[in-house]
Amino acid sequence: MTQPQNAIFNEQSQSYHHLEYKLKDNVYLANIQSALQTALCKQTNDINIVIAFGRSATNTLLPDLQLTAFDDFTEIASPHGKKAIANQGDIMFWIHSDNASHTLEQAFHIQSALSKIADTQLDISGFQYHKNRDLIGFVDGTANPKEDARQLASLIPTGQPGAGGSFVLSQKWVHDLSSFNAMPVPEQEAVVGRTKEDDIELSGDAMPANSHVSRTDVSGMKIYRRSSPYGNASEHGLYFLAFACEQLRFTTQLQRMYGIPDGVTDRLIDYSDAVTGSYWFAPSQTELDRLMN
Repeated sequence: MTQPQNAIFNEQSQSYHHLEYKLKDNVYLANIQSALQTALCKQTNDINIVIAFGRSATNTLLPDLQLTAFDDFTEIASPHGKKAIANQGDIMFWIHSDNASHTLEQAFHIQSALSKIADTQLDISGFQYHKNRDLIGFVDGTANPKEDARQLASLIPTGQPGAGGSFVLSQKWVHDLSSFNAMPVPEQEAVVGRTKEDDIELSGDAMPANSHVSRTDVSGMKIYRRSSPYGNASEHGLYFLAFACEQLRFTTQLQRMYGIPDGVTDRLIDYSDAVTGSYWFAPSQTELDRLMN
C-alpha cells in the first residue's frame, strides 16, 4: 500500500524552516539523487521533513508518474494591479520539529547537501505565534479539515497517477502590518471575515463579499493549510504552505482572491503581497524511497 509523507500531517511542531531551490544547468540525475540522499542521511526521529518537486524536476526524477493537471506557477494579477509573483522552483524542503535548534541544524545540513546541484531561491525560518495566529492577530487555518478529512483533502486518491502524493502551493507573503493595525478591529474583522478575539466566522449581512473568508471558501474544494509566520522587525509575514489532492483547488482560490473573473478581490491582498509562488508535487513516501534507492 502506498504511504504518504507523514510529516505533512504532524501538527505538534513549534519551529519550521523552508528551503526552495532551482537546479543548476546540466545536473545529472545521479547527482540529484545523491544530494537528496545526503540531505536526509542525518535526519533524526524528532525531525519532520517534507520533500516536494516542481513540474520539471518531477518529470526528471519521477518520469513514470505521468501526473495530470500539474503546471508551473504563473503570475496572477488583479484588475487593480495587485500581483501574486511567480518564481517556480525545482526542489522544496519543509523542515519542522519541537526543537528550533534541531530544525535549524537540519536546514544547515540540507543546504550543504544541495549546494553543488542547486541555487537557493528561498530560505526562511517560521515559528508559532500566539497559538496558531498569523502576525495580523487572527487565527490561521481555522477551516482546515480535521483527522481523516486531512488526507481526503490533501492526498491524491488510490488509482490515480501519483496516488498517496500531494499537490503543494507555497507563497511568501509580506505583510503591511502598520496599515492593517491602523484599522479599527471591526474593519480588520470585515477584511478577514472572522472575529479577531474569538475566531468566529461572520455571517449574514456582516460577512462582506470581498472578505478573505468569502473569497477563499469554495464549496467542495478543501485544502490542508500548514502555513507559518516568519520574519523580523523590518520584514515579516506568512509563509503560505498548503496541500491538496488536485492543483485546481489552489488555482481556483487564487483566482478568486485576485478578482478573476468577477472583479471582486480579496481585501486581504491590500495589506499583504505575495512575493514568491511555486506549485509542487510531494510524492508519496513509497515513491520517495524508490527514488532514493
